[in-house]
Amino acid sequence: MPTHVTPFIEVFSDFDGTISLEDTGCILIDSGFGTENRQAMDMQILRHELSFLEAMNVWWGAVSLTFAEGMDLLRPVPIDPGFIAFYNYSQKHNVPFVVVSCGLDIIIQEYLAWYLGEEAANVTILANYGKVENKKWLVSYRDDSPHSHDKSVCIQESKKAFLNKGEKAAGQEHIIVFCGDGISDLSAAREADILFARRGRNLEKYCRTHKIPFTAFDTFDQVTATIQGLTDGSLTMAEVNRRQQLECEN
Repeated sequence: MPTHVTPFIEVFSDFDGTISLEDTGCILIDSGFGTENRQAMDMQILRHELSFLEAMNVWWGAVSLTFAEGMDLLRPVPIDPGFIAFYNYSQKHNVPFVVVSCGLDIIIQEYLAWYLGEEAANVTILANYGKVENKKWLVSYRDDSPHSHDKSVCIQESKKAFLNKGEKAAGQEHIIVFCGDGISDLSAAREADILFARRGRNLEKYCRTHKIPFTAFDTFDQVTATIQGLTDGSLTMAEVNRRQQLECEN
């Protein structure tokens, strides 16, 4: 029987709707722009009458709150019930974890601090840059891609870095896990070896429609269990692939 070689697993996750169970940006934008107005603009984006970046500029320009007022609005937003246990597991077992988001870094950092305390400062967050001055929310985008942040770039860089290890990584499997919920996650989803798509959200629907292998998930407990199985050898990538293929065909 071949000796089990522990794979090198990295986890990348969207934030809004994936770690937080609601979209924090939409809550703040709706406070100034209105839900119906934002949804109408969403339809314009889908009809290609407006770019996502153009809409973002209008949306954030309508927010008139101090940072503290904005975060107060977000305090009721629940976190995925399995996320904290997942994060603790990843740190204990040296599983690299990165948040990749089209949201604002200042919101994500503050939100995670509510649940992780000082440890939140150690979380790698790749997101758009935000600052608040005189109740104006100023956003600098991470890149000029259609959704303001091409989430696949950091995954591609990670793959290259692993390959550059050469002999150090010989015989070790590199596994990329991505967790997401929306259409802005598609570029990263296509780069992942294991794709967790939140059940009932747009990413899951897209994957089913276009037959992209994935795992529908309800909580990060499923992510933890999968990583644990791959690490201890009780689960193989062949089995994960089989399950993901079945999921997208249902």
